[in-house]
Amino acid sequence: MTVVDQRRVLVVDDDPGIRDLLVKILTMQDLTVDVAEDGVRAVALLTENPYAVVLLDLMMPGVDGFSILDRIGRGEILSAPVVLVVTAADRATIDRLDAQRIHGVIRKPFDPDEIARLVVACAEIKSRSSFGPMAIATMLAGGPFFALLHRLP
Repeated sequence: MTVVDQRRVLVVDDDPGIRDLLVKILTMQDLTVDVAEDGVRAVALLTENPYAVVLLDLMMPGVDGFSILDRIGRGEILSAPVVLVVTAADRATIDRLDAQRIHGVIRKPFDPDEIARLVVACAEIKSRSSFGPMAIATMLAGGPFFALLHRLP
């Protein structure tokens, strides 16, 4: 069984501004943050390291977030709670997310305090539970609506 550092987070986003902002927000929460600028690097990191939380952009060139979710689902890379961070979430994307067992997204632009609360809560819940993969998600529909979801293995 792989031991997870409950304060270690992976940020996967091809936008350097978003990556830098997320790193700043999360390090202010005393979290250890690894960064992947693309899906290839994310897969390498997820193969080598267990994470308390993964913040994942869906739309990236090459290996996208959907591909990473597929690989997690097939057990090819280590599983972790996933927070999706996306620019848009249309009906087709939401339908595709359901197929990936992801229940929601954090939409860009996001509130830095909201990101910090969600990631810290996810890490704390993960550290106190024996649950397998879980999704922490926020849906924005005219204002923040928080949903903390988990699935039994």
